[in-house]
Amino acid sequence: MDRRIERPWYGRRAWRLGAAAVALVGAGAAFWTLSPRAGSVNVAASTLTVGAVTRAPYLDYAPVRAEAAPADTTLVAAEALGRVDSVGAADGDRVVAGQVLARLSNAQLSLDAAAREADISARISDNASRVMSLKSAEESREQALADAVHALNKAQQELEKRQVLLSRDLLSEAAVRPYADEAAYQRQRVAALKAGQASDKAFYVAQRTQAARTAEDLRRNLVEVGAGRSALVVRAPASGRLTAFDLKPGQAVTLGQGLGQVDVEDAYKLRAQVDEFYLQRLAVGQSAEATVHGRTVQARVAKVFPQVTGGRVVVELAFAGAQPAGLKRGEAIDLRLSLGQPASAVIAPSGAWLSETGGTWVFVLSPDGKRAERRAVTIGRRNPEQVEVVSGLVPGERIVTAGAQDLQKAKTLRIRARD
Repeated sequence: MDRRIERPWYGRRAWRLGAAAVALVGAGAAFWTLSPRAGSVNVAASTLTVGAVTRAPYLDYAPVRAEAAPADTTLVAAEALGRVDSVGAADGDRVVAGQVLARLSNAQLSLDAAAREADISARISDNASRVMSLKSAEESREQALADAVHALNKAQQELEKRQVLLSRDLLSEAAVRPYADEAAYQRQRVAALKAGQASDKAFYVAQRTQAARTAEDLRRNLVEVGAGRSALVVRAPASGRLTAFDLKPGQAVTLGQGLGQVDVEDAYKLRAQVDEFYLQRLAVGQSAEATVHGRTVQARVAKVFPQVTGGRVVVELAFAGAQPAGLKRGEAIDLRLSLGQPASAVIAPSGAWLSETGGTWVFVLSPDGKRAERRAVTIGRRNPEQVEVVSGLVPGERIVTAGAQDLQKAKTLRIRARD
């Protein structure tokens, strides 16, 4: 009779243990293959923005926001200390040169002006009297010379008559001698007066010249005193639009205080503040382009102010050609300020990745678009639309430009297909 032989327990289960081991190794391999690696993050494609790297002309420009400002502005300043008596214009009014804008009062200035006017008037009167005295003295000397010449002629005639009678023995020499002495006296008198007249003439000329100069100075001083009084009247220095003018009756005004300005209308320039990053690349003559009221206009840099305030540099631009119609003071205009000529370069699209990574690295997509690897890059110039890639990327590659702001520590993105 046959008897069943029992196998050892380890013999019966060996095949089962082998199968279990194989299954465990297979499961581990599948888990390692399918599970994310360290630094790898799953992300939906719909949350990412992707852009292509190309070789294209780099447009070297800076975005600038400018405002329209009057091309010419004349300041209105107080020429005297005083209080506002009346106001003849308001902020925003159109004024003409010389128009009265306000009247000031200053009692002390008025009294001083009146006293100076009286003093100058008295000095002018004294100077005129001096001129008249000089003229009278000169006329008196001329009259004395004329009288002396007349007396000489008369004495000479009387002498000649007596000499004729003497030649005919009708008179003695003793009777003729007084007439000869008189004629000699008159000749000496005329000679003395002529000599004195020659020396006095230069004196009179000098005195008259000095008196005329004094009179001119006094008249100029009188005009200045009048100007000082008229300084209490504030007038428009030019024709245009009055702005920043806010005087009120009774308001105290100091000498030299700015009271407003007059802007020339229908002639504008552009004034912009540019980031100091571009200071070394700014230059007079650079071109800019803008769209104003639906029309493309050109402008050129007219002035670059070297001062840096709050990280900004002030630049003034002038329109190249006719300025846009309907432009208003203070109107904002967006410009593309050209900093250089377009040049071929490896170009990547601008995006949030520049601020998020500082432009030092970027996620680069695999050809199938299922993965994105972190890669270090070096960038150069940038504008709102483009960034110049110096190294790290080649044309044809695609990068994540936005949507990875929460994945800064990841090294690999595993991109799920779009829903």
